[in-house]
Amino acid sequence: MTAPESHQSLWNFALGFYARQGVAETCLLLQDQHNANVCLLIGLHWLDTQRRTLAPEDWSDLVERTGHWTREIIEPLRKLRRTLKQELDDFEMDDLQDQIRQTIKQAELLAEKKLLEEIERWSLKILPSHQAFEPNLEKYLVNLGIDEGHINSLLKKLSV
Repeated sequence: MTAPESHQSLWNFALGFYARQGVAETCLLLQDQHNANVCLLIGLHWLDTQRRTLAPEDWSDLVERTGHWTREIIEPLRKLRRTLKQELDDFEMDDLQDQIRQTIKQAELLAEKKLLEEIERWSLKILPSHQAFEPNLEKYLVNLGIDEGHINSLLKKLSV
């Protein structure tokens, strides 16, 4: 677990965390193979660095909030961006199609930034724990149905 830092915005934390070696690949693996919400995963890790543990009622609220935005905005953009990586019907893959894909990629990134800002705003009510601390990220991975041995491997890859 990384040491608590002076308050760093979730967006800035996410940029630094995601840029670390192996993190992006691990996050995408969790997203594609376990249906993980990467923004939620990063937000939970950010809360962990501040020793802020979610209560059970907070879990359901946060999962519901992030899930709606992810399903309605982020996932359709991601699907469209991925679709545009290949030739469609009789339309030749060209620079214009790549520009469209890049524009959608930017929209997807902005939607993820919006979600991270909402997670940060929502999390203001979660105070640091001065008692036994339960890591949120590990709990999330368990809730995704990932076995304990694999969780330990994933946490190591994420350098948590």
